[in-house]
Amino acid sequence: MSRGTFFQSDAFKILVFTVGTVVLGAVLAPFLYQGGKYVVAQGWLEGTLFDGINGSMDRAKFSRYFNRAILLGGFIMIFPAVRWLNAGKKGRGSVKEFLKLEPNPAWWRHLITGFLVGGASLILLGWGYVAQGWYLMNDTDASLYEILLEALGTGIAVGLLEELVFRGALYAVLSKILRPKPLFFVVAALFALLHFFNPPHSLSVDVVHGGSGFWFVGRIFQHFFSQFGDFYFLLSEFAVLFAIGLVLGYTREKTGSLWLGIGLHAGWVFGVKTLSPLTTRAFDRDAMMPWLGDTLRVGAVSFFVVAFTGLAMWLWFRQSNRRMEQESEQEEQEEQEEQEEQEEQEEQG
Repeated sequence: MSRGTFFQSDAFKILVFTVGTVVLGAVLAPFLYQGGKYVVAQGWLEGTLFDGINGSMDRAKFSRYFNRAILLGGFIMIFPAVRWLNAGKKGRGSVKEFLKLEPNPAWWRHLITGFLVGGASLILLGWGYVAQGWYLMNDTDASLYEILLEALGTGIAVGLLEELVFRGALYAVLSKILRPKPLFFVVAALFALLHFFNPPHSLSVDVVHGGSGFWFVGRIFQHFFSQFGDFYFLLSEFAVLFAIGLVLGYTREKTGSLWLGIGLHAGWVFGVKTLSPLTTRAFDRDAMMPWLGDTLRVGAVSFFVVAFTGLAMWLWFRQSNRRMEQESEQEEQEEQEEQEEQEEQEEQG
């Protein structure tokens, strides 16, 4: 591939989108942090409908603002990136056509069903851990309203962005060079691998300045490579994330759209973000690995919950297909009866 060809390729455009998202997020993070703390200091949200958000903004460390800045950067970059990927193509069409998405009249039902299934599965799992004494309930300054509101906002933002990126743009680009089955597994593997680019939980920033976001990015890359020394943790978390990628890819294949996957993804994130501030691990991680981990997205038990969710999706689609076949057969039978009745009337006439 020549240099000119590479710079015009979809791979280069995706690389630009990824780097651009990180750079934009790193630039925005200090401004979001300072802006959030300023709003809290001014008391603009106190006593309003958004008073819960005010408390969350007050307690949030720079790492949380950095995560939100990366999401915001992704939202800003995703649509121009997709249009750029689609530019110059023959029969260019719309963004939806480029992403190879089909119209989904039941999008709202898929979205809500996915959210309820994903959220309920992890919340039930978490409460099961509490009942077994593996997790203990926390005393937290945040109200349940604040926790649920923040978890909902994070779930929707993460579900929408990551599904547009992985099951949307990345799926559409890789489908040009991969057959359906390899594509299914490759996208799931990339989805799992990229989730290891995160900062360590103990990382904090004492003084936030304009370059704090880029300093944070450096620590994330350092932490990414250090995680590979913990084999059991890596294997168990990768397995769960890979299974999640497979289930979300399956929903796209069966519905031809992203709505069910967005709902499931948002529900899972909602479940994790709801239980994280409310519970604390009460077991020795090394003794319980690979069955249980630090969070609900780590461990063989979580893997089986995701696998069970995938099985539930398969049964749901199977039942839906049977119902559609029965309705189709019934319509054909009614049409045939009407035609026979009409022919009989014509003969009598």
